[in-house]
Amino acid sequence: MSAQQFESVLARLYVDEAFLTSFLVDPASALANDDLTDDEIKDLLKVDRVGLVMAAESFRRKRAKRPKRRSGFLRRFLSRFRI
Repeated sequence: MSAQQFESVLARLYVDEAFLTSFLVDPASALANDDLTDDEIKDLLKVDRVGLVMAAESFRRKRAKRPKRRSGFLRRFLSRFRI
């Protein structure tokens, strides 16, 4: 597995509440569908769970405060109507 794939799993833990919950309940099952090496799974099993939950909550609050951005196409389309 590449570092990018490992980081992708970490990112999912931060932003996907259902994945985080399943990881906290049964980490081995939650990680079973990801293409992780045994060493990477061991590293994730050693993660500070309290810190993980705190970080995920912090990211969730920050995303909730961030204004929704319109896509480039939608922004250009709506600008024609001054919306």
